Amino acid sequence: MIREHTQQSTNQSARKTRELSRRLSKLTEAQAAMGWGVILLIVMCLGAIYLNQSSKIAAVGRHVQQLDYALGEIQHENARIERDIAEAQAVERLQQEAARLGFVTAQSSDIEYKVIPNYPAGAPTGSTLTTEETERTRSPETMKEAILIILRSRLDDLMRGESGE
Repeated sequence: MIREHTQQSTNQSARKTRELSRRLSKLTEAQAAMGWGVILLIVMCLGAIYLNQSSKIAAVGRHVQQLDYALGEIQHENARIERDIAEAQAVERLQQEAARLGFVTAQSSDIEYKVIPNYPAGAPTGSTLTTEETERTRSPETMKEAILIILRSRLDDLMRGESGE
């Protein structure tokens, strides 16, 4: 009887062990399937993130290309406008336009200068002027003289520390 009981107990233990082993085997398979499922889900998420970022980068790259093309067009238009301005400012063209409007080249005999007494204010009057001051106050007869007088005046102002403005 003890023997039977021991054998029964051993049989029951063996049965329980087999049952536990079968359950454990099924549990391990489920855990493995779950692990692979989680790994697959992570890989899918990473792939979706990668594709999303790649498409955004491509869209930004395309936008940069469009802006670069627009910049090139604007630069081309600016160059054309600058060329038109240069053509409009050409001396020959300005002379033709002046002639068309009825302007003529001035002769030195046609130029009339007006002397304004006591200008600039505080300028000495009468015969107390030095030769340099007389040269400054007399009217220049040529454009070259006028330019030289202006340059001397500016140089004198510069030496006195004045801006001339």
